[in-house]
Amino acid sequence: MDSTVRSICRNAALLLLVVLYVAIGTCLDSRADQTRGGVNSPGKSWLMISLNPDGHSRGGKNVQSVIENITGEKKCVSLHFRDVTLELLEELAPAFIVLSPQGTPWCRYTGKTGVALQNFLWMIPTIAEDLNIPILGICGGHQALALAFGGRVGPIRAGSLDCMPYNKERQGGVIKLTQENPDPIFVGLEGKVNMVESHYDEVKTLPPGFILLASDKLSPYQIIRHPNRPVYGIQGHPEHFLSSRPDGGILIRNFLKIAETHNETARQTFKGGQESLAYLR
Repeated sequence: MDSTVRSICRNAALLLLVVLYVAIGTCLDSRADQTRGGVNSPGKSWLMISLNPDGHSRGGKNVQSVIENITGEKKCVSLHFRDVTLELLEELAPAFIVLSPQGTPWCRYTGKTGVALQNFLWMIPTIAEDLNIPILGICGGHQALALAFGGRVGPIRAGSLDCMPYNKERQGGVIKLTQENPDPIFVGLEGKVNMVESHYDEVKTLPPGFILLASDKLSPYQIIRHPNRPVYGIQGHPEHFLSSRPDGGILIRNFLKIAETHNETARQTFKGGQESLAYLR
């Protein structure tokens, strides 16, 4: 066999290897996509929205760390509430959104910060109901959900429009919450829910249509849910839990599962009507 023939054979063999490599890679990518569950799978990025007036809070970073430990993936995109637009959310199409804890009284969001906060709160119902994105609000995020959907928020044992004082009434420590209605968020938890609490504000009135899931005598609206969307508010701090007291971690894991199920079913087929979320009942 002369050198010309050998060269042709060698090039043909190399071409065949390239074709096989591309085909195998395409197959593996396809199988990986199926494993992840498609574009709205748990492998897709999720969004942490900071509600702190001055930037990203330590509480938000703690929640992010816990979710990354649970999922084993660093898929978080962090945004400040000032920077959120509906167009950006449509482009990102996050698997779910977490509204971060924050410790600043809402009445202190004034000037441009107050306007930006109100604009963001007006967006939340559209994010939840039209963009159909699962949302978990924690502590201040829980209160933001209530405000966004027409509830009222104010200091504990004070009028809902009062701003001060905040140094007299606070709910802190580990509080045993009473489950008021069954929900998938409570899978693995029976009766009472141990919750780490640290807040001066509370939800004073439940948003119209929202469902009370867990309560406490001092601050009654502890865990709430949108009537037909996977949108939850938790007044306490489920990110703070121990192996001997895992309730908070169980709540977060259950929310992640609810969001995953929603994204695999209702969210992919949602066309603007009312879909059936049987798993939420």
